Amino acid sequence: MGVMTAVGWIGAFFLLAVIIRAKIKPIGNMLVPACLIGGVIGCVIINTVGLPWTTTADYSLISGQMYNFMFINLGITVAAKAEEKKRDKRSFSIRELRRKMGDSQLSGIFGMGSYWALAYAFQALIGFGILYLIGGIWDMDPVYGLTISFAFAQGPGQAVTFGSGMEAAGWTGAIQVGIMFSAIGFIVAFLLGVPFAKKGIKQGIACSKAEMSEELRVGFFPPEKQETYGKITTYGGNLDTMTFHLALTGLCWICGKVLCIFLDKIQIGSGMTLGSTIFFFWGMVAAYMIRFLMGKLGLHKYLDRGTQTRITNACTDLMVMATFLAIDLQFLAKWLVPIAIISMATTWITWVTIRYFGARFGGRNDFERTLAEWGTATGTNATGLALTRIVDPNNDTTTAAELGPSNAVNLPASLYVMPAILAYSAGTMGLKLFLITMILVIVIYLVFMRVVGVWGKKTFDINKGEKYQDGKCYQRMGEPVDE
Repeated sequence: MGVMTAVGWIGAFFLLAVIIRAKIKPIGNMLVPACLIGGVIGCVIINTVGLPWTTTADYSLISGQMYNFMFINLGITVAAKAEEKKRDKRSFSIRELRRKMGDSQLSGIFGMGSYWALAYAFQALIGFGILYLIGGIWDMDPVYGLTISFAFAQGPGQAVTFGSGMEAAGWTGAIQVGIMFSAIGFIVAFLLGVPFAKKGIKQGIACSKAEMSEELRVGFFPPEKQETYGKITTYGGNLDTMTFHLALTGLCWICGKVLCIFLDKIQIGSGMTLGSTIFFFWGMVAAYMIRFLMGKLGLHKYLDRGTQTRITNACTDLMVMATFLAIDLQFLAKWLVPIAIISMATTWITWVTIRYFGARFGGRNDFERTLAEWGTATGTNATGLALTRIVDPNNDTTTAAELGPSNAVNLPASLYVMPAILAYSAGTMGLKLFLITMILVIVIYLVFMRVVGVWGKKTFDINKGEKYQDGKCYQRMGEPVDE
């Protein structure tokens, strides 16, 4: 009952938020999403007067489960139609391979996946390092600083999961610290991401021709501009199209659980297992398998990308809102200052590095990839998708489709960084070995990025409004540049 009532409160805050965005022009001009507006309001209310019939634990559960469901739905979502390209005959070379990769989804998958691995490691080092130096002032152990890696790079679902492992090792409040970092991550994702997206549109860097219209500011389309978002692929008298797609995601969830039965036999430290600990990933793997099987059987024609995209977006909104409502400020009051310091430092370093590497991923949709990965490295894939929706509302680029597979690239980092953090917090790994592990992950992925070409030449400059290929400017302020 508590969870369903929590969903009801989330709905009420969403309605309040859309009214605020529509009626208060400065907020609308900032393009602050309703999930953020309502989340902040809800966080204040639940921590002051409270919300009847619910607790912060109810919202924590919703946030974590929406994270899993969103990932699995991404796996079952049919890919966007790729543009047909003429094949040209050229001699094989590493340079040519990198050029072709820049024009394919691989550059996005490898680029975003590799950067996430870097962030996963260096964010943990930032949080740990700051508390190692000044944490004693607030009696906050450096171990708590490690949770920002789970919160920023992975999101509230994993912050709760891994926070539970840390609490089992004796670090009381690790879950709440992680949730707080997650909420801050969502705030900075949109606080810096939205202006960046707007600038990309203004400077002509974004691929899509999205405009900063009145509808975008208010958040609603008038009847004459409203469009359909999908197709009816099932007979309503038998099964609604939305029900069919939710059922498919549910099947993938069950298959993911079956995979975890075997994978849970592999321990990765502090009571964590290779299966259930990263259930979202195995659920997505199961979804890929089912989607492949449906394609072979000719059943993919009953899948509707529009409906699947709406499910993903709904999970995103619910997850962000629930994260804010899961915060217990009374418990965190004593550590708010160090949490703020860690958050600001991590935000700044992540922002600077993603701006650098994102402009070197390559590909026509390099800007969209940078924006998506910024949202992912400070929130979740869903946050990255939400930011991408601002500049690519109709999924004209392959950016959204690349975010899911990019997790396969960063999986090796997850299998080292996360166990190392949990092992160190449990006292089964020494500080020296822990630091070596983090640094090795960063070095290995930097080398990988250079080798495969997703750390190459600069491909766009948002300040100049220019896009480059092979070091030469071919577009300025959205217009072609004559050679």
